[in-house]
Amino acid sequence: MDYRNASRWFGILNRRSQAYIVKACEPLDITFSEYVLILNLYDHEGVSQEDMAGLMFVDKAVVARTIKSLEMKGYVRRVQGKVDKRIKRIYTTEKGNEQEEFLRNVVCRWIDFLSEGLDSKTVEIVLQGFHYLSQKAYSADLDKI
Repeated sequence: MDYRNASRWFGILNRRSQAYIVKACEPLDITFSEYVLILNLYDHEGVSQEDMAGLMFVDKAVVARTIKSLEMKGYVRRVQGKVDKRIKRIYTTEKGNEQEEFLRNVVCRWIDFLSEGLDSKTVEIVLQGFHYLSQKAYSADLDKI
């Protein structure tokens, strides 16, 4: 199998996916980073800022800035931990919850567009493959590869 073009294909998919998400979220004034964070938050309501950084594979400072921006826009709120006051937990606001269906459907519309013309079995195989690859990437010890 020829792997030479794989990085190019991944790059195209990544850049065009980001561009689509940014365009689709313009009416809500939500950036790509904010989109990724709020989608993770829908699935992990009440997560700590530190744990969110781990979920997103980004620096804690990036998460803090993104949360601050989403707070200013009224989509999320931070709550000090009850047991450990140093921990800040993140929750969606009513405004954030009102946008959940729209935001979740952004990626669905993109995948529907990308997979147009493919049979449903092929789409399922590709999605399972991406899931498998992301799991491998998540657990990879980069120093050993």
